[in-house]
Amino acid sequence: MTSPLTMAVYRPAGRLGLYVRAFQVFAATQPAGAAVLDFGGGDVSVPVCFGDPVLVEDWGGAEARSAAVVGPRRHAVWLRFAGTVDQVTISFFPGAAGVFVGLAMPELVDRVAAPEDVWPRDFREAVAELEPLPTQQRICGLAGLLLARLEPRRDPGPQVREAVRLIRASRGRVTVRGLAGRVNLSVSQLERSFTRHVGVGPKLLARQTRLSALAAEAMTCASPCWALLAAQYGYADQAHLARDFRELTGLPPSGLVAERWPRDTGAGQAWVSHGVMQISRARRAPTKVLSTGKALTAAALRSASGAVPRRSGGGPAAGPERAPAGPLGLASLRSAS
Repeated sequence: MTSPLTMAVYRPAGRLGLYVRAFQVFAATQPAGAAVLDFGGGDVSVPVCFGDPVLVEDWGGAEARSAAVVGPRRHAVWLRFAGTVDQVTISFFPGAAGVFVGLAMPELVDRVAAPEDVWPRDFREAVAELEPLPTQQRICGLAGLLLARLEPRRDPGPQVREAVRLIRASRGRVTVRGLAGRVNLSVSQLERSFTRHVGVGPKLLARQTRLSALAAEAMTCASPCWALLAAQYGYADQAHLARDFRELTGLPPSGLVAERWPRDTGAGQAWVSHGVMQISRARRAPTKVLSTGKALTAAALRSASGAVPRRSGGGPAAGPERAPAGPLGLASLRSAS
C-alpha cells in the first residue's frame, strides 16, 4: 500500500539561504492520516497550512495553525497530519528565526506561538492569498514576505552561526569546549549565546544532530548494526547510544526499526532519500514518516547530481529537481549571482 503523503524539499540560496534551511512541501492526493517524527533541535518551523492544520501530539495535541511558530524542541515530537494535507513548512536554521519573528527563543522552547501573536495582519493576509497559487509561486511569495521582515540587528552574529555550522558539519561530533575554542568564545559565553538565540544549548543541539544523522544512516540498512553505528558516531558503546535514543526520542533503537517495518504487517515498503524516511504500511494506519533532515548538514538537502535549476533572466528555479531515486522532489531556489 502506497502512502498518500508526499514531501518535497526546496532549499533557498542567496541571502535567505543564510537563515532558512528549507521549504518542506507536504501534500496528499486523498484525505490522509499520517505522522512525522521530528527529531527536535534548534530549528524553528512555521507551517503554512492551506489544508487542515498539523497537530503536535507530544504537546498535548497542540494545533499548529497556519503561520504559527513552532519553537525549538528538546525532544523528538510526533507531528500528525489528518484530513486535507496541503502545507509548506518553513524551517529555519538554529538561531536564525529571531531575525524574522522578533520573539525570545527561550520563551518558544517546546511551545507553539499563535500566528496573531507573531505576525502583523498584513503578513497573515498576504500568506492566505498564496493559497490558489502553484507550489513554486507559493514558495517565492513566502520568500519575499520573509525578506521584507528580515531585521539584521537581531542577527545572532557570526560566532553563533559558525558554531551551528560546525555542529552540522561534524554531524554533532564536537565538544562544547572544542566548539567554543573554534569560535573564540569561552564555554559560558557560548552557552549564553545559544540560550539567547537558539533556545537550546550547544551540547543538546550536538546530541540531537548526531542522533538524527545516525538514525538516517540506520534507515539505509534492513538490519542496522547498532554497535557499529555507535562506534562510528563516537558513542562509548551501544548502551550509551540506546540511552541517548530513549532520552531524545522516547524510543529504543529497535523501536525505530519497528516503526519502519512493523512485524504484524504482511507487506510494506520503505525508502530513504536526503534524510527523510517514508514508511508505507499494509493493513495498518496511520502511516509513519521519519524526518531526520532537519538536523543533518545543509549538503543533505542538495540533489544527488548537485545541479541547480535556473531560469533565464536571473529568476528563481521554476520547479523541483527530481532525485534519480525515490519519490522525494528536491529543488534549490537560487537568485542570479
